[in-house]
Amino acid sequence: MDMQERTVLLEGPDHFLDIVYETIDAHVRRTGEEYEQVITGVSTKEIGDVDHEEESVLPLYVPASEDPEDARELIDLALDRISDEHNMELARQSVQVTFEDVTIGEE
Repeated sequence: MDMQERTVLLEGPDHFLDIVYETIDAHVRRTGEEYEQVITGVSTKEIGDVDHEEESVLPLYVPASEDPEDARELIDLALDRISDEHNMELARQSVQVTFEDVTIGEE
């Protein structure tokens, strides 16, 4: 059964996104389940570094069937949890979450 996925891009401080990558990747590999009920996977920084003094872009994957607004809320909760666990609240505030193929709130 192939699951359609949507790409979500995180842009922010490289050191925080490295922790996000490691945390989500380890969880998905270990359990075979989504992280925070929505994140099905995470990719290395294939999109390329954003040259804004140690900022980068990190792709996440969520089910395409998930409502974008609900997915954004769960992703925000996941990022908050990771920042709390690693005492990186300031870095977390700099992270922008964008959907590669969706405009949230568009009707």
